[in-house]
Amino acid sequence: MNTTKHDLFYGIKESEQSEMLKCFNSYTRSYSAGEVICFFDEPDAGIGIVEEGEACIIHSLSNGSQTILEHLKPGDLFGQMFYYHANRENITLEASKKCTIRYIDYQHIVKRCIKSCQHHSQLVSNILMMVSDKTKDICEHLEAVSQRSIRDKLMTYFETLSSKNNSNTFTIPFTMSSLADYLSIDRSAMSRELGKMKDEGLIYIEKREVTINRFK
Repeated sequence: MNTTKHDLFYGIKESEQSEMLKCFNSYTRSYSAGEVICFFDEPDAGIGIVEEGEACIIHSLSNGSQTILEHLKPGDLFGQMFYYHANRENITLEASKKCTIRYIDYQHIVKRCIKSCQHHSQLVSNILMMVSDKTKDICEHLEAVSQRSIRDKLMTYFETLSSKNNSNTFTIPFTMSSLADYLSIDRSAMSRELGKMKDEGLIYIEKREVTINRFK
């Protein structure tokens, strides 16, 4: 398994990974697109890592509207611990594509195992790195949704995607409907604004592929 510094098992041999997963009572489950993976007000199941597919953390309101809090890709982690102070009864995790989730018991992570193995310490270090990445993503999301105008919300988010892809052209990881939910924008108003931005030459957009024209 090829890993990077931002992966759960970075610096841990495959033989050690297998041993560790048994020690941590780890297991995987698969979900179909649109299926609810978990409700955040349920008893804490520990930490989950997306191994395959994609999922979204969604905050639903009583009026039926919803906001996408996070878009999770392979390698991303989640857990009730990250929303400890939120009203978790309105937060769910849903599979946006067919996905596989690995679960790890939180107590096995924070407590040293009786073997005091070195790869346990490495795994905790890796999780801290992933938490740092998660915090950065949340801050980027807050920066986008805190903008006052629809155009500013869109351009702030597009600039973030452009920076992450190191290119003026990138693919939005959402449907247009989900993008509106992610940025807390009325869908019809967002479509109109995207049309204006395209007409003015600020962006070129084809389905989910966007190019920012930086000369405008």
